[in-house]
Parts: sequence; structure tokens; C-alpha cells
Amino acid sequence: MTYFKGMADAHVSIEEFRAEVRRFFSSRFELLDPEADDEREDVIARAPDGHQALVDRARELQSELARAGLSGVHIPVEFGGRGLSHAHARVVDEEHRRYDAPSLRPLGIGMHLAVATLLASGTEEQKRRYLPALVSADEQWCQLFSEPDAGSDLVSLRTRAVRDGDEWVVEGQKVWSSYAANAHFGLLLARTDPDAPKPHVGITMFVLPMNAPGVTVRPLVDIAGGLHFNEVFLEGVRLGHDKVIGDVNQGWAVSQGTLGSERSGYMGGSGGGRRLRQVVRAARAAGSIDEPVIRDRMMRVITNERLLEWVRDRFVHGTLAGGHPAAGSMMKLAGGSLEQQCAELIADIAGAAGQAWDPTDRDGDVVSHDLNATRQARIAGGTHQIQRNLLGERVLGLPREPK
Repeated sequence: MTYFKGMADAHVSIEEFRAEVRRFFSSRFELLDPEADDEREDVIARAPDGHQALVDRARELQSELARAGLSGVHIPVEFGGRGLSHAHARVVDEEHRRYDAPSLRPLGIGMHLAVATLLASGTEEQKRRYLPALVSADEQWCQLFSEPDAGSDLVSLRTRAVRDGDEWVVEGQKVWSSYAANAHFGLLLARTDPDAPKPHVGITMFVLPMNAPGVTVRPLVDIAGGLHFNEVFLEGVRLGHDKVIGDVNQGWAVSQGTLGSERSGYMGGSGGGRRLRQVVRAARAAGSIDEPVIRDRMMRVITNERLLEWVRDRFVHGTLAGGHPAAGSMMKLAGGSLEQQCAELIADIAGAAGQAWDPTDRDGDVVSHDLNATRQARIAGGTHQIQRNLLGERVLGLPREPK
């Protein structure tokens, strides 16, 4: 494994660290045109050079960052990081966005969800085994939660793990697993006690090696023609007890931390004035920027983007809904709604030109791709209906829906 082997330097200032990060990017990449659209954080990313190229470039960049001590900097030194703060980690993200560097989106599940889950619930042995390889991009992770009959309603999952001596035997199916075909490991939820008194009790989280006998991964073509979704079949997969994350039958509690990280980090590609630039560019190109109806819709998009940034800032500082962990659902609701709102407005502005283009134009499909790709914004990571239930019941204290 190749990762930064330095001492903890938690006292390095943000300004000093930013200069270090900027030197890294400026020596390798050109500055990105501030007026250009930056689609690197889109959930369903465009991949004009193909899916594998998108993944390979992400791993190459993160490997370079790791060798320079700039990957996973908030992770403790003993696990491959630098022991810095989350504020330092955000500096890397901010400087990355300033340069025309590859997207790191294909590694997001590992670097955000898997890292957060392992740090919070993993054993010391698991942290030492898996975190350094995540930081260095030597290994890639996926998330294996959703099933054909258990998407947002995870308590209905049917994948089972049965104890057999020192091992667990897993049977089931997962679906909508992003980048599973490229992953070395997955965060797997399985039911380990089918007779538990409550459905959310009796679920356990495991580390699943994706090359284990009995694991079959089949890519799915998404609505925009991409290949990052997959279905995963598990037939007699044997896992050692050392693959359990957290306590047996307590995987639901572990998963809530994972999902909280997913929802609270959801900006849907928005932020930094990106939606403003997108709608203004589209309206100017179509000659409709002075039309009152278009201007009204543009202002709604621009306002909602700023509101989303304020919600994110409050969540990060623990002041959103009194710091309640379920408040991350507000991010998911706001980010997903804005993602669709912006794509629909741009499609309406572009008209027929956005749905038919010269096939030799590398970027001719942008409007159509974004309109289709954002259909997932109200579904992925838990539907908006589920997010509202979480906020109503857990944050506002409203009674549960009658069964």
C-alpha cells in the first residue's frame, strides 16, 4: 500500500495547508475556467470516455494525493491519514474544484460512507486493515443495502446470514449498488435474526469481499446510459466473524450512521453558485434571459442553491435541528429537489435543441443527460417520502404512521 507516512501535524494552519494543497494541484493541472460547468460531483456522472476511464482516473488522482499526504487528511495517522480536522479535508475539496482534475466521485462511497462507518463502529483490526487502503485508493468500496423489495424501506431486507461455526453463510440479492463492479469490498446489510421482535432488530453489517466465492455482480444500464449501477447476487457466500462491523444484530444502528453520512453530504452537485451559472448560461444561449417567467424560475433556483448551502453549513456546525443526526435528511430533501428543479428549467429553456444534438459534439448530450440523470435525486439514499417521515418522527416528534 502506498500512503503518506508522516507524523501527526494537527497544528498546521488552514492557510499553510491550503498553500500545500494548491502547490499539488497547480503543478499537475490547469485552473478550471470559473464560468465553466463542473459536473464532477454529479451523482450519475457523464463519462464521455467510458465508465472504466472515469474510475481509473479517479484512482490515479487519489493515489497521487495519498503519496503527497493529501488524501483522507482527517483520518488518524495510524490509519493512513494525517490527523487533521474536517476543515482541512474541506480545503482539499475546495482546491480540487478550482482545477481541471479528474472527478473523485467513483471513490466517494469508500471515502465518505465506508470511512465514517469503520471509524465509528469498526474494530481496531478492521480500521488498520481497511482504512489505509481506502486512503491510498489501492482498494475501492461499494454499499450493499438496497434490495429489489427493500430500497428506502431497509427494515424489509431479505438477504440473510446464518451462523455456521466461526462463519456466516449469506444468501440474497442487492441492487442499485453504485460502482460494485469496480469494488474490492462492500458494506453489506443482512438479516441475522429473522425471529427478532422488531424488524429493525436482527440486522447485522458485514464487510463483503467482492471476489468471495458466490458473489456475482451484473452491471445495470441507468436511465442516462451509464454503467455505475449494479445488481449483486449472493449465493452461499461465507464470511468470517471478523467481517462483522459493530455488534451482531445491531447493524441497523450502524447503518443509520452510514446513511446519515450519505444524506448529510448530499449536495447533488450544487453549491458554489454552480446552479446560478448553469441557468444564466442556458438562458443567454437561448435568448430568453429577459423573459419574466424564465427570470422568475431562475431566481427560485438561485435562491434554493443558497439556502442549501446555509443548511449544509448549519449541519456541519451541529446547529441544524439542534444537532439531531436525522437532520441530514434536510440536506437530502433540499439537494435532491434543487437538482431536479435546475435540470428541468434548463431543459425547458433549451427546448428541442436539448433533446437532439450532433453526435460528433462531445458535450451535445449535456441537457438530455442531466434531465434524465436527476430522476434519481428523489430516490437514491432514501426517497423523499422516507426522508420526510424521518424528519417528522425523529426530529419533530410526530407520531408514526399507522400500520
